[in-house]
Amino acid sequence: MQQYGKFIILVIVLLFLITFGVKNNEPTRLSYYFNIETLEIPFYGLLYLCIIIGIVIGMLVGISTRFNLRRMVKTLQQENKELREKAVEEKREEEPLIPTPIEPEEIGETPSDNQDTY
Repeated sequence: MQQYGKFIILVIVLLFLITFGVKNNEPTRLSYYFNIETLEIPFYGLLYLCIIIGIVIGMLVGISTRFNLRRMVKTLQQENKELREKAVEEKREEEPLIPTPIEPEEIGETPSDNQDTY
């Protein structure tokens, strides 16, 4: 259903652009600094060209932002990995590797209670 909505919006935008081009097809001459002039092009062509240039500039800015974010994600993932490894090492240091024997006094037994007589 969402694809139909996108398709309908695309058709409406295209119809708007086409009818705008038909209504505004008078030739326009651009004048730049230092008396530089261009060819005569239709007004809608000039407007479409400006829109396309704006889209390309926006895409370039978006791509550079995406690369910066990707680099930041890699850096943060590496930092996260290092912190996890450090936490595991600290946890290992806290746990004794060899269990300490329990003395009979600690559990309430006397040495004579623990000895078997045959």
